[in-house]
Amino acid sequence: MRKSIEDIKHMVGNIPYVTELPTELKPYHVYLTDTGHSILCVLKTHLEKAKQSNMDDYEVLVPVKYVLEKGYDIFNDYIIVDAEYSSELGLLVDGKYSEY
Repeated sequence: MRKSIEDIKHMVGNIPYVTELPTELKPYHVYLTDTGHSILCVLKTHLEKAKQSNMDDYEVLVPVKYVLEKGYDIFNDYIIVDAEYSSELGLLVDGKYSEY
């Protein structure tokens, strides 16, 4: 289990993704009861701050469909995605990407 979700491990379900994920994404896949199938990612807009701090503190749950459609990079064992984020609202990704 990734450090970034240890505090909420009681919400993690053991539900496999509906299709085969790319091998490099499998360790980052999480199913939470309130967010559905997600990938733990660091947002591209937060990457520079994260590099200067603890990368685990910057991991957020991003819907799997979004990550697969929009693409991702890998940096030092972290999945990096480009997605909008609001400090007040959190991740700003269209609900059409959510899967339960």
